[in-house]
Amino acid sequence: MIQKILKKIIEREGKTPNAVAKAIGVDHASLYRSLRNGGNPEWKTIKKVLDHLGYEIKIVKSRRKDIKWVKLKSRRGKRESQLYGSIQKKK
Repeated sequence: MIQKILKKIIEREGKTPNAVAKAIGVDHASLYRSLRNGGNPEWKTIKKVLDHLGYEIKIVKSRRKDIKWVKLKSRRGKRESQLYGSIQKKK
């Protein structure tokens, strides 16, 4: 699931995985493998990608027991957007 979210964020920010990999100092082939279905990105890679794009992970306890969300919020920009109902641009 995190792979799909990361790919969507990269696309939404108008970047390519290759450009992001270069910017964060990660081999582009390694990042592509992490982002494909069945990929298993390391936590430090996830953090580097999100930091570079201006996002943070916020884990909150759900009020409803049947829903578990991982919220990703941007630390940049004034516009707000949502992806997957759990990814938001931070104000």
